[in-house]
Amino acid sequence: AAASPRRLSASREARRRRVTASASADAEVSRKAPSRRGSVPERWHTARPGDRIALTTMPSSRPTLGVSSWPDFDYDASGATTLGVVEPPDPKHPDALRLRFDVRTFEGPPVCGRTTRVFGVPLPPGVRIDIVPLSLHGWLDPKTGACALDFDAEFRGSIFGEGFIKLPPMTVRSPLTTGAARGARREAFGKPFGSTRARGDDAYSYDVEDDVEDVTHRLLLKKNSPCRGGADGDLAELVAVATVPRVSGRWSGLMNFMLSLPNDALAVLPCRLRVWDAAEPGVLEESNGNKEEADILRRLDSRFEYRARVADPLPISQTELNLALVTFGAATFVEESHQLYA
Repeated sequence: AAASPRRLSASREARRRRVTASASADAEVSRKAPSRRGSVPERWHTARPGDRIALTTMPSSRPTLGVSSWPDFDYDASGATTLGVVEPPDPKHPDALRLRFDVRTFEGPPVCGRTTRVFGVPLPPGVRIDIVPLSLHGWLDPKTGACALDFDAEFRGSIFGEGFIKLPPMTVRSPLTTGAARGARREAFGKPFGSTRARGDDAYSYDVEDDVEDVTHRLLLKKNSPCRGGADGDLAELVAVATVPRVSGRWSGLMNFMLSLPNDALAVLPCRLRVWDAAEPGVLEESNGNKEEADILRRLDSRFEYRARVADPLPISQTELNLALVTFGAATFVEESHQLYA
């Protein structure tokens, strides 16, 4: 008789079951994807210009960054959310939603040892790459769930701070798509909205079961994290294969040599897209009994209002300014005359 396989520990057995279940579910989704395409949230079909949107980075099941022939990175930006609005439609494509994001609200964390791993090992201490977005806009087809976004960004690297070694910045244009992306040496395939199954909170944590301090795990456990909630059909996986040009400046020779620039770079963005009416954030979700999603939308909307106020403060007329100066002067005179705080 064949020997019995060695019994796994409880934690390893639990991990094996969860990974197997997740893989089986993904395989099932892949087989059924054609019949589910276009099953996006109903709210998207009635979206109007001026409606607000939020794009949240979700935990990924595969490496999310890669450049040249170097091993791909597991970069965890889950929970990072960028806000924007629905723009008037293009007359040539009236059924597609035009999306424009305010890159000032971009929350992507730096590529460093805290957020990024290669073969499960964190990046060396001192290595840091800041992602500075320049623009993010594109379109979404509610009928098919297809989406394409142009993401222009500058990658600013340093080692032990810019005061020690400041690497030349790399400006990269990444055409994100839910379809196929191909370059000279790399290719990737995305997943449209409506074809990715919404999984429970624990489904994303199978790879961090033994490390509760992991960024992804903590975000999922945190109440009102934008990774939670959502609606059926609001998940997708955008991919991009972009060309990284040669850089110039100090340390440019080393970077061009080590990265073999110009060369292909890979980006994978698992994401959740939310669309809501600025006049009634969370009202529809709360009426449907989804209080958690309603709370998340209101938090996002408050952040939207704060950013808008910082960018465009309330105007103050000359009369109001004069009144404020007179009031301040009178208060100072009374204080000094009666020595109220002596």
